[in-house]
Amino acid sequence: MLLPLARMNSSAFSFLSNFVLVLLLFVQVPSSSSNDDLFTACSKKFECGGVFAGFPFWGNDRSPACGVPELELRCENHIAKMNISQVAYRVLGISPDMETLRIAREDSFVGLCPPQFMNSTFNPKVFESDEGYKNLTFIYGCKDAPPTIPGTIPFTCKINEVNDQGGYILEGDTGPGECNRSVLVPVSITDWPPFWNMRALEEHLRKGFEVRLNVDRDACWKCIWSSGVCGIDNVNQTTCYRPNQSRGSKTCAPPGFPPNPAPALPSRGMYLNFLLESVYDELQSLVDASHTLVPFLFLLF
Repeated sequence: MLLPLARMNSSAFSFLSNFVLVLLLFVQVPSSSSNDDLFTACSKKFECGGVFAGFPFWGNDRSPACGVPELELRCENHIAKMNISQVAYRVLGISPDMETLRIAREDSFVGLCPPQFMNSTFNPKVFESDEGYKNLTFIYGCKDAPPTIPGTIPFTCKINEVNDQGGYILEGDTGPGECNRSVLVPVSITDWPPFWNMRALEEHLRKGFEVRLNVDRDACWKCIWSSGVCGIDNVNQTTCYRPNQSRGSKTCAPPGFPPNPAPALPSRGMYLNFLLESVYDELQSLVDASHTLVPFLFLLF
């Protein structure tokens, strides 16, 4: 038989209700912002299809606090991918020693048609241009490919709602001119294929190009040297996470001289014992006032 709530002592019901709420919050909602959690999360590596990454990247099991906001990685069908300035790329390789990233536009794996009609642009605060690369402009929606312009590579491509299917490729950064659209793509000048071989050009685009990362690696190396892990604070600056600290730190102690840990907080077990002892004492004082408190306690648990 269910307990009639009207017969319960009001103070007992209020106390037990508050206790249950506190207990549920205490057990089920641990702090997700503790530094120990960030130290653990940022100690993990991103792994996908043979691509491994730590700082300054984040994604999958790595928290957003572990990397630069623009450097989020994701894993799709065992292929590492990322978006840069709203353009989708495949991540072909990451060289932490050289601080470089090799990427290829996702649309290059489909072919020249249809492309993602957005230029490859890079935030200079995060990326730096690398030597050995040049820009190509892919121009679409032309009536005729201009054979009189030297150095052009003509092709045909059907674009939705555009009648003209002519297209061509030029070196450098040029606009669409009298044509419909243009796309700027960096390419490697190493092993550059003959201009007339369109299939070889498409394969060359799939090999991607490299960009250099513009991040504060010196601060990160100091952090690693002091047995910490690198992350990003709330103002997008490199910070250092260590266990037993309440927040990230920009200061790094030399090995053998770790920073003073924050005072140890009472464990959850200590808090739980305190709460249970308080409940036991309260129940002892209320048991004579209501014989129905014990059934109610069993109902709650």
